[in-house]
Amino acid sequence: MNTIKLTAMAFGLAVANVFAQSATEATTTEQKGPEFNISGKAEFDAYANAQTGDNQKINHSYASTIDVDFNVKFNKNWSAFAEIEADGDDEAPLVTYKKAYVQYNRGDNFTLRVGVYNYDDAGIYAAGMREHDIRGLDLQLYGLQFGVGFGRGNNDVSCLNSESFPCDYGESKSYDVHLAYQFDIAGQTFRPFVHYKSWQIKDANELHAGLHTDLLLGPFDIHAVYGLHADRLKKSYPNATHALLAEPTLNLGRVFIKTGIFFAFFDDDMDKATIHETSATYYEIPEYKFAYGEVDFKALDVFTVGLIGEWHTNTLDNSKELGSVNFGTRLYFNPVKNLDMTGFVKAIIPVGDDWKKDGHEKWVSTNDYNNDVTFNIGLETVFKF
Repeated sequence: MNTIKLTAMAFGLAVANVFAQSATEATTTEQKGPEFNISGKAEFDAYANAQTGDNQKINHSYASTIDVDFNVKFNKNWSAFAEIEADGDDEAPLVTYKKAYVQYNRGDNFTLRVGVYNYDDAGIYAAGMREHDIRGLDLQLYGLQFGVGFGRGNNDVSCLNSESFPCDYGESKSYDVHLAYQFDIAGQTFRPFVHYKSWQIKDANELHAGLHTDLLLGPFDIHAVYGLHADRLKKSYPNATHALLAEPTLNLGRVFIKTGIFFAFFDDDMDKATIHETSATYYEIPEYKFAYGEVDFKALDVFTVGLIGEWHTNTLDNSKELGSVNFGTRLYFNPVKNLDMTGFVKAIIPVGDDWKKDGHEKWVSTNDYNNDVTFNIGLETVFKF
C-alpha cells in the first residue's frame, strides 16, 4: 500500500510541475487573443437501383453529410475543438455534435483532453470497432492513448448494441475504458487497442480488442486488422467473434491495384454470437466473408477509371447460400484540390439456392436481392473547405 501511495504522489507532483511551468510561461510571454479557425467538408450522394425479373422498377435515393470543425487556440498550450455533423438519407439530415473538448498540449508527446469523443478503430466498420461515443477524459502520452468516460447517444442504449442484453432505456449507466498504443518500426505502423464497456446490468458488458497495421513495402501498401468482439464477459461463454481484414494495394505509377478480403469467425451458436445488431438490418459485422478487387487506370491527372469486382456472402450464417457477385466500373474526377467526384455502375448477380426460398430474408444481413440481377448507379461528391 505504501508503494502505491508513493507512486500516486510522485505522479501527482509530476503533473503539477508540468502545469506550473505552463502557467509561468503564460505570464512571462505576450498574451494574444484566441485564434479561431473553421474547416470541414460536405458530401452529397445520389443513387439509383434498377431491378430486373418480375419486379422491374427503378428506386432512387440520396444522402447528404455536412461536417464542420471549429478550432480555437488560446495559446501554445491550451485549445478547444468542436465538430458538428448533419448526416442523413434525406434533404433534412439530423444535426448532432460529434466531438467537443478542451485540450492541454505540452510538446509533441503529452496531450490531455476533457470533453466528448468518438473512439473508432475501424478502417472498415466490421474489422475493428464501430464508434463508441463517450463523455470523459483522453490522455495521449508518447504513443499511448488512454480514455475513460460515460456512454452517450446510441452507445448508451443496450438494446441497440446486442440482441442478448436486456433493454434498459430508462437509465444512463454505461461507461467505457479505451487503451491503445501506436508505435513505428522501420516505417511500419502498429496499433494494438482494447476497449471495455460495462452496462452495469447483470452479465451485460463487452470487450473489443485488436491490432491495426500499416505496412509499406516498396510499391505495396498493406493495411491489416485483427478484431476481437465479445459480450457477457462474466458468463462462462463469452462467445467471442474474431474478424480478420487484409487490404493490399499496389502502386505502379498510373496503375493502382486495390484488393481486400475479410473473414469473421462466429460462435457455433449464432443466437449467442457477438454481432451487435444496431438496427433492424445493420450489424457491426455485416457478413461473415467478402472479397473485392479494383484496378485503377489514371488516364489524366484529374481523371481515373477503375474496374471493380466484389464477392459477398450477404449473411452471418455460413450454412446459407446467399452470395452475390458484383462487377462494374468506377470513375474518379478530381478537377481541383479538395473536390472529389466519384461515379459508379455495378451489376449485382445473386448466387446461391437460398435466394429462392420463402423466408430467406431472415438470414440476409446486408441487402435482399431476391434472386434477381440488380444494377446500381451512383454519384458521390465531396468537397472540403
